[in-house]
Amino acid sequence: MKNISSTARALALLFVGASLFASCAKKSDEPKPTPPDKKEDVKPTPKPKEGELPEITKVVLRFGESHLHSKKGIHYIPNNAKLNFSLLSQEQIMTFVKQGDSWQLEKGSPERFIGTEMMQYDGVTSAAPDYALWVRYYDASGKLVNGAYADPKVRSQYQLFIYPSDVKAFDGDEPIDFTLDKTPELMHYEYCDSDPWDKSVQKSRKQDPEDKQAKFLPDTEPIGMKGYLQFKKISKFNLHFVFYHAPKGKLVDDQPAPFYAPNKNFTSEGGKKLFEASIPFFVCGTREFTDELKSASDKPLPLDQLRSEYLKMANHLMEALGTKEWLKVAADFISLYNGTGAESGGEEY
Repeated sequence: MKNISSTARALALLFVGASLFASCAKKSDEPKPTPPDKKEDVKPTPKPKEGELPEITKVVLRFGESHLHSKKGIHYIPNNAKLNFSLLSQEQIMTFVKQGDSWQLEKGSPERFIGTEMMQYDGVTSAAPDYALWVRYYDASGKLVNGAYADPKVRSQYQLFIYPSDVKAFDGDEPIDFTLDKTPELMHYEYCDSDPWDKSVQKSRKQDPEDKQAKFLPDTEPIGMKGYLQFKKISKFNLHFVFYHAPKGKLVDDQPAPFYAPNKNFTSEGGKKLFEASIPFFVCGTREFTDELKSASDKPLPLDQLRSEYLKMANHLMEALGTKEWLKVAADFISLYNGTGAESGGEEY
């Protein structure tokens, strides 16, 4: 009887299991409801943690051919000239965007810069041309973040360096023997940072009470958000722009690093590059040469009317512009002369 009872129980369990299996199979054959459309999650731009600064992902370099009112007193006057060659415009804007770990020049930005050798008239305030440089830093959301890096609490750790490499003479000119320590013979950059960083010191002195006037930062606090370039030698080179962070501070033995040579606090000691890009620069002629081209107010000077040293400079210009149409080049300098704005206008540091 025990065997019959056991067999009956086994058959009963088998029947129940088969029923459950059939039930599950039926359920699996039933159509499943379509899930509602899932909206794509848009991740917000990550905010920096407390004590951190926003990451720089876009940098705009704006150059403007200018003149000086004092050692740091740049005055830029806009020019409305219509030119054949946009590279001769007195204002050039280059935008760099971070892609991964590298920086790329944004489409539409000029790919090179054409400058003029400075002329020293009399003292530091009479050198020209002086190329104003405004630097703007942006985060991933497109927000301007200069103020965060210029904050008095942290600005002692940040500095833009500008230095040349691959320095060469134009064909037919004397070779240039260059090493980095000879940078001051080739060019100069003057830091003109102010507090507040985005306010004109010259205008503030005219408009604001003395206790509320903007001030230039001392030479021990170079940042490089605004300054100017001067070129001392006809040449061509790559000019590097590197914005560094030095957690230990930018000074070594209480002295700042020169604009072309970051010190150990930047290159080691925990230093880090936040932005790095290079631009081909062509310094094609002297101020006297460009002044002569501008003085021909009725029609452009043809090549056969240029004296020998100016003819060489004209060829340098055509090389930098990638053209042989000299009369169009010369005509642009007349347009620049006629397009100059009023001395009372423009922008001042």
